[in-house]
Amino acid sequence: MPSRSLPAAASRPSPHGRRPAPRLAPRLSALPRRLEKPPGAGRNRRGARRVKKTINNMEQCLEVFQEQALAKASPCDTQLQELLHQIDITVNSKKVEWERKMKALEAKMDIQDQELARAQSKLDQKGQEVGLLQQKLENLQKNKYEMAQSYETQLQALKSQFSKLTHSYEKLRLHQLKQKDLQSRGKCEESLETPFELSNLSKKLEEFKAKSREWDKKGTICQNHLIYLDAQQKLLSEKCNLFQKQTKSYQFQISNKKQNQEEVITYGHPASEKDELITEKLKAAVNEIAIHRNRLQEENLKLQEDLKMFQKQCQNMEASFSEMKKELQSRDALWRRIHLECQQLHTELLKIREMQEIQIKHQSSSEQITEQPENKNSDLLLLAQGPESQQEVLNKIRNHLYREEQSHCSEQERTRTEISDLTEELHQKEITIATIMEKASLLERQLKMELQIKDKLLAKQQVLDFNYKVVKSENTHLKEMIENQECKSCMTIDLSNKEHGNFTASIHKLEHENVRLQNSLVKLQNDTETSILGGMDINGETEHSYQAGSKMQEKEERTSQNEDGWHMKAQQTALLTASRRHRNRSPTSYGQGNITGSKSDITLSYKLDRGHEKELDDKSPPPPVGYPLCFGGLFSEKGTTGGLLSHAYDAEEIKLSSSPEMSILAKTEKFLQEEEKHTKEFEERLNSHLEELQRHSESTLKKYAMLQESRHT
Repeated sequence: MPSRSLPAAASRPSPHGRRPAPRLAPRLSALPRRLEKPPGAGRNRRGARRVKKTINNMEQCLEVFQEQALAKASPCDTQLQELLHQIDITVNSKKVEWERKMKALEAKMDIQDQELARAQSKLDQKGQEVGLLQQKLENLQKNKYEMAQSYETQLQALKSQFSKLTHSYEKLRLHQLKQKDLQSRGKCEESLETPFELSNLSKKLEEFKAKSREWDKKGTICQNHLIYLDAQQKLLSEKCNLFQKQTKSYQFQISNKKQNQEEVITYGHPASEKDELITEKLKAAVNEIAIHRNRLQEENLKLQEDLKMFQKQCQNMEASFSEMKKELQSRDALWRRIHLECQQLHTELLKIREMQEIQIKHQSSSEQITEQPENKNSDLLLLAQGPESQQEVLNKIRNHLYREEQSHCSEQERTRTEISDLTEELHQKEITIATIMEKASLLERQLKMELQIKDKLLAKQQVLDFNYKVVKSENTHLKEMIENQECKSCMTIDLSNKEHGNFTASIHKLEHENVRLQNSLVKLQNDTETSILGGMDINGETEHSYQAGSKMQEKEERTSQNEDGWHMKAQQTALLTASRRHRNRSPTSYGQGNITGSKSDITLSYKLDRGHEKELDDKSPPPPVGYPLCFGGLFSEKGTTGGLLSHAYDAEEIKLSSSPEMSILAKTEKFLQEEEKHTKEFEERLNSHLEELQRHSESTLKKYAMLQESRHT
């Protein structure tokens, strides 16, 4: 070791005039050299600063120790050397540990940097793939747009050609109709062939119309598919944006984690506990990086799946485009054939015109021939005394003229018969069109009638629902009254609980019966509606049925108006009775208060209710009897039952108030007996009503069967 003396030790004189031992100086001076330049100082400057601070602290401690040793001036050189030796050993051991830890951390950091570089390279590759996909989508859209434009131009050209063909066909038809009267025998023979050609042309026109419709449908399908592809492109662009944002956030998180790790490494305490904390944090960071890597891999897999899906869609689109191209080629071939056929038709028209000219020439020649015999007759008169050969020539000419006249007459008769047949066919077609239009108008009227009937039925059902709600409210009120009576009777007598339970069970049974009856009524309504609608559909085919339906509609409107007024009055009575019950609820119904004071109120309310019901019975019109759905009877029965129950409870309240000395058991027995009577009456009325409904339905079915039989006959 080099022999260097400490400046602090050399400058300070000892109190006893002695100097420190020469062996301490070189070791103490060598300490900062060993500690100043560790092997990892260039990499971690902050750690080097910390080490320098610790070295300065050690130097100060050594100076203090030297001062104490000089003050004592005792022979402690051997002890100081041992202490310095121990200090060197500890410093070297810590240096080795620090170097190992630094190397391990550097290796981990290198590995993490490599992983991050790989992840970034993968992200860049995916970004490039996304860009390529976007370019492909743009190219596909351009191609689709160009194809759509080409298809539209072709469609327009085809439509224009189709319109031209129809116009030329109409012209030909008119021309042929005009020239039918002036046709000869050859013309008649050709006219027998022309209807077949016209029928073929009409069939071809219909086929072209059907194909044009199919083409329009396919064009709409292509437009919808283009819209779907635009939406998919928007979704892909959104996904790309999200993916870019996620990559930016991941890069920002990775950079933050790097900085945090570097700070943790630089500010790491040399103590073992802090080193363990740092290692734990690093492990957590590594785990988070692994989790992020797994997430990125999952996202990569999802993106790959999306790419596969889009590739499949592109392939499907290419296949559909190829099919469309094939169809276009086939249609082009068809249009070429049509052009050829049109050219053939033009040639045929030219031939027909030539034939017409030839016929005109024949007619002129026949006229000349007819004029020639007249001249010849005059010559014959002059040459009556000629030879027999001239008579034979004249006979031949006469026979030829007679034959030509007969052929001409037969041709005229044939043309007339054909014209009459065609006019008859046209009249039949016009008649069929008129009948179809009349049927369509009748069907529209029937639909309007059915809609009006359905609206009325819906209004009636709403009224039914309102009445049902009113009955429900009354039932809930009665339940509350009964529950209050049960609670108070439980305080007095235990036996009354059983009877109250039976009473509630009977009430629940009545409610279930009400629900069952309502369901049966709904079924009957549906059956009657179906029967009425079936009758209307069958009877609506003729005008007589339409008049009968209008009369039935007027009758139904009148009956519905009467029923609506009657239902409104019934609802008003129900609401009045409910409000009066709430108002005239006396304390005797709950077992409290004065009895004499409540008697008059109860009797008055009872009388008023009876009088109001009588007035309503006198004023309200009777329910409809012949109506198939029989809503009036139902509502009347419901209203009477509700009124009977309400009056029964009022009568019971009067009895309870008038006879306070009677026992609760006797009162409950009487109440149950009265309820049983009312339920029996209600059941009898319902049974009679159901029988009437069955009879009415049977009568309607019989009428319907009779109508069908009469029509068949």
